[in-house]
Amino acid sequence: MVAATPAPAVHRFTRDEYYRMGEAGLYRNERVELLAGEIVTLSPHNPPHAGITSRLAATVIRLLGERFSVRVQFPIILDDWSEPEPDITVCQFDPDGYVHEHPHAAQVLLVIEVADSSLFYDRTQKVSAYASSRIREYWIINLVDRRIEVLSDPDPTDQRFRNEVHIKAGESLALPGGQLIAVADILLPA
Repeated sequence: MVAATPAPAVHRFTRDEYYRMGEAGLYRNERVELLAGEIVTLSPHNPPHAGITSRLAATVIRLLGERFSVRVQFPIILDDWSEPEPDITVCQFDPDGYVHEHPHAAQVLLVIEVADSSLFYDRTQKVSAYASSRIREYWIINLVDRRIEVLSDPDPTDQRFRNEVHIKAGESLALPGGQLIAVADILLPA
């Protein structure tokens, strides 16, 4: 009788392994993030993505002042297997500015991703990761369809959000703390 050979398995990386590989220079000159144990290479920022992200970050920082910590394209810790770098993250205020450790999911109030070429990824893998980690609210700034997809009420078991609303020009959204932001302040006119 021949012993059965185990089937090939995918190796998932932990955050610790991800950091060690980065320190060894494995991702030099690449934009990457760790999601569900996979190291994902991200596309370069095209001008619309970069411009909208910059414009939105400045508006969010102006509206929220110093009541919250606003992070722009910096990591958040979802679990031992995921450390994505959302375009904008609104977190509970940390007087030290999270210099000792990146914010954990429980400290995150809002995640915003600006999506054009990444739209499918942001709607699938990112939705699953953020809902599983109980991120309270997730906005996808959908540059393709010129709308903002607001996802809330995470269901970690099903890895999805129970509520999804699409916001278009002429409408406003509430940031954490209740400040309103107009869609016109986010998306440029067509």
